[in-house]
Amino acid sequence: MGSRDPTSTASVVASEPMERIAVGVAAAGDTPGWQSLVSTLFDWKPFPARRRMDGAESLSVHHFGFFLVCHMTGVTGRFRRTPIRLNLDDLDHLVVTIPLQGSLAFCAPRPQRLRPGDVAVADLRGELAFSMGPGEAVHLILPRMFLPASVAPPDISELRLLRGERLAARFLIDLAQMLIRMPAYADRGEASGLAAVLRTPLAFCLAAAEGPETARETLRRGRDIRRFIEDNLGDPDLVPAKIIARFGLSRSQLFRQFDSAGGVETYIRRRRLRRTLVDLADPALSSRNIGEIAYAAGFADEAHFSRLFRATYGTTPRAFRKGGRTGIRPGSREAGAAAPQPAERLLSWLEQLRDA
Repeated sequence: MGSRDPTSTASVVASEPMERIAVGVAAAGDTPGWQSLVSTLFDWKPFPARRRMDGAESLSVHHFGFFLVCHMTGVTGRFRRTPIRLNLDDLDHLVVTIPLQGSLAFCAPRPQRLRPGDVAVADLRGELAFSMGPGEAVHLILPRMFLPASVAPPDISELRLLRGERLAARFLIDLAQMLIRMPAYADRGEASGLAAVLRTPLAFCLAAAEGPETARETLRRGRDIRRFIEDNLGDPDLVPAKIIARFGLSRSQLFRQFDSAGGVETYIRRRRLRRTLVDLADPALSSRNIGEIAYAAGFADEAHFSRLFRATYGTTPRAFRKGGRTGIRPGSREAGAAAPQPAERLLSWLEQLRDA
């Protein structure tokens, strides 16, 4: 996982149609259909006196293979990612917020108002709160590991800003407007190919975003530690002491980096389980037995691995692999069953991006 090129899966999706979720309301007084979709990421509260734009509210999400593009029109209210939600969804993504009409005000991680022409970069792994009045905005959701570390530090815990006079801001605004028009005629292969090409310019723009100077060293260190973990998951001796020695940290410094993940050991275990999940689903590794896959991910005992896997995913490694061969995943719908709800699809997309 850690050493894989994120663009390597483009061929897998080349023949698939472009994926899109769109929800909204048709008239005033209806329950907002986008609310369940928003609830995948945020706790939402309406304003005391809700104001609407002329026309229906709408929220659409476009899947570009390596990132998501969310287009919100007329969606208003207060949005917050709480500590409880952070622990539950285990997301490791950045969100790039681009208001096109109206304004958007952040109150966490720091107070900041955005107007058309501005761009904000926030971390979905940290607490985040903002309010939106009537208007239009685009949010790009990128998995952290999509961004090349050599170009921009992807570990962004503080809100970072690009004002309208910056070239990077102008590029992102124009890009957002192009992307929300594209899904009408693009297929999944074209979209994934474009996303792969955009990887470096997106990282360049994020590097240009300005955050508190005092946080930069912490951000860089967090990025380096996570990449070190990802590259060494197969080492059964990957323990906090080894990371502390490698980066010259104190124990408290290391553990502060992983507070939101429940601690560094929990983070390592979760990443190892995710690696086995991906490998068990990979047809190219079907000849490897489950024990070999577990050992390659750093687990020293197959029985212990199987217990952890079942506790985390609700099924055994063997059943999960068998489900992959029949085209049905544990927890997925059987052929002929009702299509998943929009919120379920969005959550599935986010997990695909995180685990790619």
